[in-house]
Amino acid sequence: MWHSKISSTRRSCLAHLSLGAVGISSGSNAWSAPELHSQADLLSRGLEANGIEVTLPPLADNSNAIPLQFTLQAPAGKALIGFEIIAPENPNRVILRMKLGQAQPSFTFNTRIRLAMTQDVWILAHLNNGSSLGRPTHTVVTATACFDET
Repeated sequence: MWHSKISSTRRSCLAHLSLGAVGISSGSNAWSAPELHSQADLLSRGLEANGIEVTLPPLADNSNAIPLQFTLQAPAGKALIGFEIIAPENPNRVILRMKLGQAQPSFTFNTRIRLAMTQDVWILAHLNNGSSLGRPTHTVVTATACFDET
C-alpha cells in the first residue's frame, strides 16, 4: 500500500512537470520585446534624427572597409556624452560604443566599418539629460564580409 501511494505521487508530479514544460516551450514570442539593437527595437524607440549628419556610400563594393563619417550636433542647452554605431544585421550588432571624456556640443567622427549584408547603419547619440538621438542610413552591400560571425 505504501508503495502504490509513492508511485501515484511520483506519477502526478511527473505529469505536472511535463505539462509545465510543454506550457513553457509552446509560449508565443509574439508578445515579447524586440531584441536589443535589432532593427525593430531601434525603430520602436522613436528617436529624433535632428543634429546627426551621416556620410555612408549608398553602394559598397567591399564590405570589409566601408567609409563612414558623421557629425553630431547637440540640441540647444544639451551636450553629447557618447555615441554608438549599430549595424542590426551584423552578427555583432554594436560596431562601436564610445563615451566622450567631456560633454561636447558637437562631435565629428571618421572610420571604416565592416558589414555583413545590405542594411541600415544606425548612429545613436547620447545626451547629458539621458535622452538619445538616432539616424539610420541605408547602404547596399554587394559582397559580404561577416561569414564567420566576427
